[in-house]
Amino acid sequence: MKVLFLSQIVPYPPHGGVLQRGYHLIRELGRHASVHLLAFVHPDVLGTTALLEESRHAMLECCERVEYFPLWVKQSKLHLAAGLGMSLPSSKPFSMLAHRSPNFGRRTDATLSSWRPDILHADTLALDQFVPRDTATATVLTHHNIESMLMRRRAQVETRWAARTFLERETVKLEHWEQLASPRYDMNVTMSVNDARELERLAPASRIAVVPNGVNTDYFTTAFGEETPALIYTGGMNMFANRDAVLHFLSDMWPLVTAAVPDVRFYAVGQDPPAELREFAAKDPRVVVTGFVDDIRPYVRKAAVYVVPLRVGGGTRLKVLDAMASGKALVSTSVGCEGIGVTPGEHLLIGDTPGQFADATIALLRDQARRTALGTAARELVESTYAWPIVGRQLLDAYDGALRHRAASRAAGMAAGVPGGGAGSVRQGARP
Repeated sequence: MKVLFLSQIVPYPPHGGVLQRGYHLIRELGRHASVHLLAFVHPDVLGTTALLEESRHAMLECCERVEYFPLWVKQSKLHLAAGLGMSLPSSKPFSMLAHRSPNFGRRTDATLSSWRPDILHADTLALDQFVPRDTATATVLTHHNIESMLMRRRAQVETRWAARTFLERETVKLEHWEQLASPRYDMNVTMSVNDARELERLAPASRIAVVPNGVNTDYFTTAFGEETPALIYTGGMNMFANRDAVLHFLSDMWPLVTAAVPDVRFYAVGQDPPAELREFAAKDPRVVVTGFVDDIRPYVRKAAVYVVPLRVGGGTRLKVLDAMASGKALVSTSVGCEGIGVTPGEHLLIGDTPGQFADATIALLRDQARRTALGTAARELVESTYAWPIVGRQLLDAYDGALRHRAASRAAGMAAGVPGGGAGSVRQGARP
């Protein structure tokens, strides 16, 4: 099988979120298929020539060919402001405008023509603009989140009028493009059953396969007995959901926790911590802000409880799977763990109000046996369900489904006398 994989970001180094998923899935694909990767370079991830070349070497270990393209809107604050200004009158979401690239489109077309892949995989909705409507290649679209739902949730917690208005407009645009684009694909990939149901509600004609996020169970291992009376949250603070989660926790839960367990510490691990977080840590020495770290495992191992106070999110959170693979006791909001097949009380504890969240955290800080039981059950779940080789097989199954749909649609088109063997009929979104 030959796969042309379009990515909104170079999936290396695999630190967090979409980078982790992209790297590990492409690595799994490389064991069974020939992969040609076209990816946008984010300067804030690959900011040096040395790291850029390191990424090429790493990706060529699992890809037949790798090509990179600059992301213009990320190059400066001026570019970002220009992009935001351009998005106001446009019917396209900002994420699509941010990934505009004639060169990327030309290389996609040229590779389809010369290499003739079996699968064209667009790894986010923003890349739909590069997928030809009349291609004879089977097409797959990944929804890391149902983007309109994620944007709506962010708007609901935004307190600034101008920002909330912008986010509400983006929600409408994203919903429109999800409805327009999804039925065109031979297969849509979502992270969870919840997201699949939401996409089916938005675009009922879409064909959908659930391919969940995963975890490297060899990299993240259990280390019971190393815990200190500490809490931890990991995630890049350049992402709104992570900033909001940490500041929400410190404002609304932390005072309740520290009143009951005065010697507790809280580690906020992730790049670009905001000024408000640094100011909070300067006033409370029990709060430790690390910024970016190369390896989160030592911090996770020493924490007694991993907290996930997320109010905004979509898809599934890889940070939760990483913590589960590490055998950590977790306290999460329902949003934080949605889409993962956990049972509250067996694999983690849930708290959706500040009081509930704090009470669950305090209870676990005081009960080592309970922490060990939860962590052990969580580790067993990820080993059986979310290890990357298992998830990679599910992606290959989704590809098989896309190929079957394309073949059936082509046969139906030929029987009906559609020019091109039915390629046009495939793009109409009718279920087979």
